[in-house]
Amino acid sequence: MVGSAASADHPGKRLNEVTAEKEPGFEAIFRPGPDLVTEDGETLSLEDFAGRILVVNFRQASCTEACDAQHQRLAKTVTSLNAGPMREMVGFVTVVEDAADIDTLDAENWSMVRSQGGLEDLEARLAAVSERSDEATMIHLFDRQGRHVGIFHGTDFEPLNLLMHINGLTNAHPHPEPEGILDRALGWFE
Repeated sequence: MVGSAASADHPGKRLNEVTAEKEPGFEAIFRPGPDLVTEDGETLSLEDFAGRILVVNFRQASCTEACDAQHQRLAKTVTSLNAGPMREMVGFVTVVEDAADIDTLDAENWSMVRSQGGLEDLEARLAAVSERSDEATMIHLFDRQGRHVGIFHGTDFEPLNLLMHINGLTNAHPHPEPEGILDRALGWFE
């Protein structure tokens, strides 16, 4: 009975649906994630983040107000997340142009990667899966298996809702749950 009460508020398999109800800017997607190669040759391989959730956003030098607002909200999410045990399970990467000058948090799990060109192409490749035609800034989410699983569009999202979605991704089972009693029993021996 204690276990059922603790899991009652967790969205589980309904994670995307619950997040979309709370955040109009959320879009669920599902595709294999590409390696993120910057123009200066630095590669962020999704394999480097295997077993961890990856959160990626972009910061062009020409983007000011919208990117500032997104950065501030993302910083609130990182600060909240890092106050608990999830900090080891999640990596944040902001890809910036050389000319971009932004303040960063002193967080071991938030990296800034500088791109000397081609940032728009890299950003466009990730945005291409979106069914939305807006030009809003985006935050891309990758699950523990390196799949591109969601986009937060714009700057009006609540940092807590992004945090809750990331939490849901960290709790997602990497393999399907066993269907029956025999499957569960056999699973104990794997």
